[in-house]
Amino acid sequence: MVDSNSLYRTQLIELGKLLQTARQDQGYSLETMASKTLIRASLLNAIEQGDLNGLPEPVYIRGLLRRYGDVLGLDGENLASQFFAPPRVQPRSWKDSPAAQLRPLHLYAAYFVVLMAAVSGLSYVLRQTAPETTTLPPLDPLNPVEALSNPVAPAAPEAAPEVAAPNAPIEVTTTLTAQSWMRVTADGSTQFEGILQPGDSRLWKADQALTIRAGNAGAVVVSFNNQQAETLGQPGMVKEVTYSPANMVSLAP
Repeated sequence: MVDSNSLYRTQLIELGKLLQTARQDQGYSLETMASKTLIRASLLNAIEQGDLNGLPEPVYIRGLLRRYGDVLGLDGENLASQFFAPPRVQPRSWKDSPAAQLRPLHLYAAYFVVLMAAVSGLSYVLRQTAPETTTLPPLDPLNPVEALSNPVAPAAPEAAPEVAAPNAPIEVTTTLTAQSWMRVTADGSTQFEGILQPGDSRLWKADQALTIRAGNAGAVVVSFNNQQAETLGQPGMVKEVTYSPANMVSLAP
């Protein structure tokens, strides 16, 4: 079985040499590239030297490679895709599994119990979430004339919830509880891409749309327009979320 760290190191050495050569050909120092990429010079040096010990987890390294390559005028996405070493998992023998120790009769009984529990749980959820029936016809919110001409007496008016104005500015505060790579795009322009440390807190603003992509979504706590703060996603997972004045749309990676 091949050590995945060895494969990562071999790939990083080749990619690091390519980036170093491109940087030197363009006459840039590491400090200059650090200011252009918003990545610390020590991390850029570790990439060029193929030093895995000086870098974060592979998922973050791919983000650094993409950013470094794009600033140098290379295809950053293609560079990042070349840094990959899928882990090999030793398949477990079926003879060692608990199912192999059960007799057929026990298996059938276990399957029946699990099936009945699933059916009962689904039935309960459907009963709880089933919408109440109503005799009122559906109203088109875009056609107020139709709503006013409806002969059915309307129900007692309720206080309408406050909705942000369509052109209201977007403000998103991010606070890191653990290290994570992040990329922030405001109105189509990349505002930041790099590694943030635990305790780092930033305020991002946009007029039309603000997109946040994080490599460790569980470590990023966000507050959209001073609303209740919540984590961007699950720990260790890549998540991208776009905020707009009227709503918020989540996109899978």
